[in-house]
Amino acid sequence: MAQLRQHAAEIVSLNAQVVVISFGTALGAQVWPKETGAPFTFLLDPDRAAYRAYGLEHSVARAWGLKVWGRYAQLMLAGRKWRGTLREGDSGQLGGDFIVDRDGVIRLAYRSHDPTDRLPIRQLLGGLSNWSAPN
Repeated sequence: MAQLRQHAAEIVSLNAQVVVISFGTALGAQVWPKETGAPFTFLLDPDRAAYRAYGLEHSVARAWGLKVWGRYAQLMLAGRKWRGTLREGDSGQLGGDFIVDRDGVIRLAYRSHDPTDRLPIRQLLGGLSNWSAPN
């Protein structure tokens, strides 16, 4: 999310917008923008209909593997605050990155293998420049 936040102006210049979808709680939806400073639209999907529709997996083993613990340790050593998983309620739900055009066609789909697995920002921005068009 930090990378997306750093490129928010570029995303807007590509006539695109970021929508974050979470199955978390209403409290999490209120706190998340303040904690992250992210200027993005935040939607709740408590039934995880979007997660199922986009084929996102659930895996506690991959969500809490050694690679993930190592990344969390790196972030905390760098001064990042541990946000925990209490607001989300299910730490095994995996996410992904998608580019969906204005007609609802999925132009890019990346399903994360674990919480540390995200599409590089340049690849996302490249996908946006390929598929975004002026109004």
